[in-house]
Amino acid sequence: MNISIQGIKGAFHEEAARLYFSNEIKVVEKLMFEDVIYSVEHKEAHAGVMAIENSISGTIHSNFELIKQSNLFIVGEVYLRIVQNLAVNEGVGINDLKQVESHYMAINQCRSFFRNHPNIKLVDTEDTALSMKNVAKSNSTSIGAIGSKLAAAYYGLKIINSSIETNKKNFTRFFVLKTNPSISKRNNKSSMLVVLKNQKGALANVLNCINNNAIDLSKIESLPIIGEPWHYQFYIEVLYKSELDYEKMKIELEIHVENIFELGCYIENNITEAKQTQF
Repeated sequence: MNISIQGIKGAFHEEAARLYFSNEIKVVEKLMFEDVIYSVEHKEAHAGVMAIENSISGTIHSNFELIKQSNLFIVGEVYLRIVQNLAVNEGVGINDLKQVESHYMAINQCRSFFRNHPNIKLVDTEDTALSMKNVAKSNSTSIGAIGSKLAAAYYGLKIINSSIETNKKNFTRFFVLKTNPSISKRNNKSSMLVVLKNQKGALANVLNCINNNAIDLSKIESLPIIGEPWHYQFYIEVLYKSELDYEKMKIELEIHVENIFELGCYIENNITEAKQTQF
């Protein structure tokens, strides 16, 4: 099964994909989230895996818009415990390093570690795994990279400091995207975007529709509407026990909102089920 990921082999997106689909997959490498969407829409991959939020850095708002504008549906979610590792070429020690490269989010997650090594310059790059690949290709004795254990193994680097992230409860949530919606009686979670009417009490009406149908609101967040300054839509996630209750809620919502975009229904995962992958 071909699975499209943002990043190259060894990226955390690959770890998430392997958690969800098992190890029997072939990753399709894409540097941009837009390319992940495109590759699934054009059947280059059976599914895509896309990061949507991190417990430290927050939500990647632009990815909601990408899903909304696409022909894809959210069919699953997976939480991954993010373990950042400092990797170098063989024979290199931390005192040899003058520079360490990685994606800016990975660097931000490890700043406490590098405060003890002020002589090391931290350089932002496009991708954690790509940073490791480039360090390996360079054979540098003064440059290291931050990323996953999987990437270090792929590119032949040695991990000299493992789990250097400041917060040990650092999780990233990923959506699994396919061209067809998930049809399952086990589905109990939905993601949607709603555009409110420009009237008093509009948001309260939405919240009442959810509450009155025994639906659990698990997330709500306002997002800008591209091309309409100061006009907002709301990203909403709900948990439901009955599909009938959920469908009834949607019918009632249509009365109170300007527009609804259902991004997908799927089976809830949660942070207690997240795993730290071992490769």
